Amino acid sequence: MSRFIAKDVYERFKDQVWRLTNAKQRLEPGKTFRGLSDREIALQLDLTEEEVIEIRCIADKEMIPLEEFIKADDVKEKRFKRVPGQVQKNNLQ
Repeated sequence: MSRFIAKDVYERFKDQVWRLTNAKQRLEPGKTFRGLSDREIALQLDLTEEEVIEIRCIADKEMIPLEEFIKADDVKEKRFKRVPGQVQKNNLQ
C-alpha cells in the first residue's frame, strides 16, 4: 500500500474521488446515491485502489468540518451511555 501520494495527484483527483465515494453519503442523508467502492473508483479514474484510498482518507479529513466529528462523538456518547443501576441486555458476563 502506498504511504504517500504526490500533491499534484491528490489535487487533480480529490474532487472526483470525493464525489464518487460512499463517504459523501454521510453529509447528504436521504440521497439515493450509493457511492462507489475504492476499487470501482480506481477503475473509473485509472488509479490504483491504494491511491484512491489515500486520496479519500486525506479528503475526508480536509472536507468534513471538525465540528461534524465532535458532534458524532457526542451522539455516540449519549447513545451508548449506561443508565446507572440498570443491567444492559447485551452485556456478556
